[in-house]
Amino acid sequence: MKNAIFSISVFFFIGIAHAQFYPDWTEPVAITDSLSINSNPVVLTTTDDQNNDVFCFYEKRATGGSPSRIWYRNIYTMSDEQIVFNEDVFEFRNPNILVYPPYYDSRYFLVYESNQTGDFDLYGIEFFTDGTFGQPFNLTNTPGDESSCDLGGGYEFNEACWKYEESILTSHISVIGDSLQFEEVYTIDTTNCFDPVCTQNYVLYRKITNDSSHIYYSKFNEAENLWTEPDTVYATGNNINLAIAKYNSYLYNDWVTAVWENNRQLLSWEGSYQEISHGEFEGISECVEPDFLTFDIYVDYFDFPAVFTFYSGEGQNKEVYSYADYAFYGQNLSNNNVVDSNPKVFYGPFYSNYFNTIDIWQTHINGNSVLYMSQISILLGSIGDHKRNDVQFLRISPNPFNEMLNIEYYISGNNEVSIDIYTISGKQIDHINIYDQKTGWNTYTWKVLENGKNNLPEGIYFIVLKQGNETVSKKTIYSK
Repeated sequence: MKNAIFSISVFFFIGIAHAQFYPDWTEPVAITDSLSINSNPVVLTTTDDQNNDVFCFYEKRATGGSPSRIWYRNIYTMSDEQIVFNEDVFEFRNPNILVYPPYYDSRYFLVYESNQTGDFDLYGIEFFTDGTFGQPFNLTNTPGDESSCDLGGGYEFNEACWKYEESILTSHISVIGDSLQFEEVYTIDTTNCFDPVCTQNYVLYRKITNDSSHIYYSKFNEAENLWTEPDTVYATGNNINLAIAKYNSYLYNDWVTAVWENNRQLLSWEGSYQEISHGEFEGISECVEPDFLTFDIYVDYFDFPAVFTFYSGEGQNKEVYSYADYAFYGQNLSNNNVVDSNPKVFYGPFYSNYFNTIDIWQTHINGNSVLYMSQISILLGSIGDHKRNDVQFLRISPNPFNEMLNIEYYISGNNEVSIDIYTISGKQIDHINIYDQKTGWNTYTWKVLENGKNNLPEGIYFIVLKQGNETVSKKTIYSK
């Protein structure tokens, strides 16, 4: 399916200093207390220092009828739970995190829903890694309730989508001073719509038709600056629990991958291929409430995401499972005799040659729900071959490099040309558009300090040359 740079493996790795490496899924650890109802987690892994702080934001209710609040906790230092908004009257729900830009010198914004004006509107507030917050601000202020907000990122812009009454709305997001701002708001669909999810260029959602839930999508047409008319992804049976891949990479502007549940089975869709696939897992007959992670950079034979999670079973036999590294067998993460559900999987810290994956789910005990987590490390391995010989079109020196890297590239025609620089974990740290270059060999010198990468960590990086529909890559090592 997708052409690739990386092949991926999960195995024990020796000799990584100053990092937490988990060769197998860790034993479950409780994130929240067991005397309240905790739900809707979202994870923020910071990028502004070498500590890789990881914060989990979530909803908490004291009882089933009490207002929801948003709390957070640093789940790597296991600091105390902290409340974000300590108000007794209003509700605060559905936390989302926007990271801008998604690589270095990032700013972090918590986006949430609240009924401070009577109806539920969308709000935001800036979060700082010392645990402080900026001033809250409105993103919407309309009559009627807005809900089910989802955020999707990209190299060029960030996207938000949400439900307003029965409609699906979407907008690009700008960072203006100390706040976020929706640009032009588009209405995607207006009737019987639910649970939107989005990336930079796609919005997918559920739509009730003839008492069945179908999956629809709309795509952003950049040339016309408009969203396309809604089209059907899948209209057979009842389709629920939709999840979508979150890409930050320039290379994936036109990709979309989604999974959902149909008759307690997993279905997936890749928009560029318009293909529906059925997920099958050895020894597991049902797949409920699926979620998944994939990568921001090309991987060989990308038939499945790197990590799946879901629950299977009934009643007290509901257990959370996770499948990593394209395996056909998985691990029972919860492995207890109480009800476990609503698993979500998130990116943890990125290191020079692997990243940690965090699975968080609800365990239901005595009418309350506790959030538990488990982690595993995904180690990124060798480079895959491409359709043509990279050295004929791309050369780099010195290798390893220190302050600057000379990138020699061959232009064979009038195609658009760009150079992207990635960490081995798939984070894009620079994008260079090439203009007015002659046919034949050209040279670009990438200087670390001039590109504002003072804190660039040592390690393996990939230089990716994109020319028209062709992509070639070279591996390099940065050493201070």
